Amino acid sequence: MTRTVLVFLLAATLALADATEEVRDAARGWTDAAVKQDAGALDRFLATDLQYAHAGGQTQNKEQYIAAVMKGPPRYESFRFTGLDVRLYDNVAVLTGFVDVKMVGQESFRVRTLQVYTRNSGQWRMAAHQSTRLSK
Repeated sequence: MTRTVLVFLLAATLALADATEEVRDAARGWTDAAVKQDAGALDRFLATDLQYAHAGGQTQNKEQYIAAVMKGPPRYESFRFTGLDVRLYDNVAVLTGFVDVKMVGQESFRVRTLQVYTRNSGQWRMAAHQSTRLSK
């Protein structure tokens, strides 16, 4: 291979790694915002046309999700991601993995998650979310 081809391949690999980390950052961003009840941050990390399906089957759009998070005392204590995999398809990313969810005053539980992110103007935003609660 020529030096130019090697440089191009290295640059492409680095760009892919950067985009993957940006998606992971967006996932951490919305969970941190949910814990802190930060409506502005939730608005930044969630796509306008968000479709959010909870582990219990309830579905919400962006406005409903933000309203539920902001209502009353804090609902979430923490989210801990493990086993994350991010697959990139141009301006779309699919994140899969596990999340240990800790709600205030309750035992933590584990879900298998599937999240779809879209990139618009350089910002990754969650457009779809589906969780399945796992038995212990």
